[in-house]
Amino acid sequence: MRINHNVKNLLLVTAIIFPTVEFIGGGVQNVSADSAKKTLNLVEKSDPTTVDVNDVRNANEFDILNATQEGLFRINSKNGKDKLELAGAKSYEVSEDGLTYTFHLRDSKWSDGKAVVAQNYVDSALRELNPKNGFAYATLGYDIKNAEAYNTGKAPASSVGVSAPDKKTFKITLAHPTENFLKKYSNVAFYPVRLDLINKQGNKKWKTDWKDQVSNGAFKITQWKTDDKIVLTKNKKFWNTNKVKLNKVKYITTTKSSTVSSLLQSGQLDSVVASGTDALNYKKAAKSGKVNVKSQLGSGTNLLVFNQKTGGTQGLLKNAKIREAISLAINRTKYNKVLSDGQEQPAQGYIPGSVTVGTTNYRKSTGNILAQSEKEYNSSAKLKKLFQEGLKELGKSTDLSKVKLVFLTTNDSSDDANLISYLKQEFKDELGVTVKASSQSDTASFVSKRDKGNYDLLSNGWYGDYNDPETFLSLWSSNNGFQRFFGGYKSDEYDKLFATLQNTKDTKQRLQIYEQLEKILVSKDFGVAPTTVPKTKVFTSSSVKGLQTPVFGPTYNYVYAYKK
Repeated sequence: MRINHNVKNLLLVTAIIFPTVEFIGGGVQNVSADSAKKTLNLVEKSDPTTVDVNDVRNANEFDILNATQEGLFRINSKNGKDKLELAGAKSYEVSEDGLTYTFHLRDSKWSDGKAVVAQNYVDSALRELNPKNGFAYATLGYDIKNAEAYNTGKAPASSVGVSAPDKKTFKITLAHPTENFLKKYSNVAFYPVRLDLINKQGNKKWKTDWKDQVSNGAFKITQWKTDDKIVLTKNKKFWNTNKVKLNKVKYITTTKSSTVSSLLQSGQLDSVVASGTDALNYKKAAKSGKVNVKSQLGSGTNLLVFNQKTGGTQGLLKNAKIREAISLAINRTKYNKVLSDGQEQPAQGYIPGSVTVGTTNYRKSTGNILAQSEKEYNSSAKLKKLFQEGLKELGKSTDLSKVKLVFLTTNDSSDDANLISYLKQEFKDELGVTVKASSQSDTASFVSKRDKGNYDLLSNGWYGDYNDPETFLSLWSSNNGFQRFFGGYKSDEYDKLFATLQNTKDTKQRLQIYEQLEKILVSKDFGVAPTTVPKTKVFTSSSVKGLQTPVFGPTYNYVYAYKK
């Protein structure tokens, strides 16, 4: 899924054998030609760092790219349930042994008029897996034959199980049958690409220069002013453009909750998806009666990240007992009340309550995996002793007053400012240690400090890409491309157990493996500290119809939305 360092990246039904499926585009009602009714107004907290589908990482990038580009499938979300809907593919078949997927492409064009062909999908897969590119989502394609070997430099690109028998046929051969493969491969990271243009521009320019992009989705970027707005305009070359009723989608970029509330109440925003204190603030705007409000299961978890790659500023975070003491020092109920005014849920583990394994709700089945540790270390004295044991193991002084934990943040993050204030007091009371903020003036400085390991703690979040614990647990495999954003956790035990999922098809067995993995990560190694699980509220103007807000995947699906 997707990440957001300010803590903001599919119930998809699959089976081993699929029949050929034909897609019929859904129609929508006719709307007025008035330009205001043809423009959908949304908001993002920050600008995307890339418009390269293979390099996608953050929630806002998924939002923009899901609208301007199109893969084999899109997410159709209704009544809180997500399912896959054919998009760039008009049909597909899966072989009886579950190893070969054959996709038949519809007649689609890029915004420059060139046809979308099967080779565009092959190029995307190989580019995503190319070890020289270092794309974060490469591991999501490891089920493909020789994909992992190519991505780790052990096999050539020609051995990877992707091919284009003809211009309209895209074929994937798997290394092993994978029940949730389509869930994974519907990710933006595997959308088709125009390698001819990328090679001409170069990876770096292609990543950032939206003016050189071409789109095969319902919209294309036509205006982008940093820290102000992004405007998407209807792509008339889109295969189903006659069913697209919106002419424009305008994203306003702001981090100020007060601004969003004002715009929502005045009718200048058509929809906002929010959680925590933001959701509480936006309720006031909804009282006007012009805004509909619905609650939705959250698909993410907020996290306190430990610098395990370098050990942090004093080398302390490599020790599991110190990480355990820090995690258990957080009173998650109090944390929820202080930081989100009680609008979220105290985390009982890393995987949120919206996730299922088959028909089993994962969180209800597993329960609070921190409960036993919280019961064992239920006092400040016990937590301090645990921290000191960790210091002793590292050969450090056990004088807790000398411990200073550096929390990395940016100046414009009010969420982090509140979190630092809370941690300073909580860790002083419970652990006897000091928390110091390292506030960076901009995102580039934050990234530089993070990548160099000049911190002890930072806040982050992970939103699932699809409805399965694997989308959360794969993040902590040591070869995952996102590890540099999450402290560099590494465990041979975890890696070996995670690898067994490849050959495990039985739902009950997978559930057991998922539970073991989560316990290793959260309540044995204390590789990360889950804090809260957001409860999502969707605020939408009553004039907007057909707007979808998937539980997993992108924030919105508005391809066929319209305004009355």
